[in-house]
Amino acid sequence: MILIVFATDTEAAPFKSLLRRMTGPELDVLVSGIGQVNTARALTSYFERHTPRPDYVIMGGCAGAFKGSGLNIGDVCFATEEIYADTGVNSPDGFLGLEATGIPLAEIKGAKYYNRFPIPALPDKIEHAMFLFKISSGPFATVTAVTGTEAAAAGMEKMWGAVCENMEGAAAAHVSLLYGVPFAEVRGISNMVEDRDRSLWDINTACANCAVIIKKLVENL
Repeated sequence: MILIVFATDTEAAPFKSLLRRMTGPELDVLVSGIGQVNTARALTSYFERHTPRPDYVIMGGCAGAFKGSGLNIGDVCFATEEIYADTGVNSPDGFLGLEATGIPLAEIKGAKYYNRFPIPALPDKIEHAMFLFKISSGPFATVTAVTGTEAAAAGMEKMWGAVCENMEGAAAAHVSLLYGVPFAEVRGISNMVEDRDRSLWDINTACANCAVIIKKLVENL
């Protein structure tokens, strides 16, 4: 069974509308609520209540792309790692990630995880399909507060090398790793990370394109 996770009903709706036309493995859809705490709570509760646990967790939804990513609104991107991008220490020398403190967020089978949680990218599962939007992959940044200025976006992109940002992915990757459940994340680009202007966003297209790619992905897993 594959568990598909979205933060909001808006993000989940396009995928739910595709379910009746889908073939392949058994699926379940979980709407976690926005942010890291809601996501961690929802996934932990799901894992504890279901035996056996899912064979795979896929997180979907929308994200904002950084200018250097080469992504445009409507494109879809797979995560190669998830990063807790604003977890760390503010210092006179600037922001420091947790590795500078020597305190990991998780230690599993001898491996220490600080801000970064690696994720196997899966775009090869859909490489033979043709779409009108770009499909890419790269590091994702998870933030507590959405970045709403060009200056802050430039700093975030420079520090972490992320292609886009969201508010849930690192928590989902973290909890899935703790429970030993394989995890993937795919998001549609709803906006560029710049000076905040909601009139330029296209959440509906981002979520619709993301849903199409998740459908194709689960049919080929």
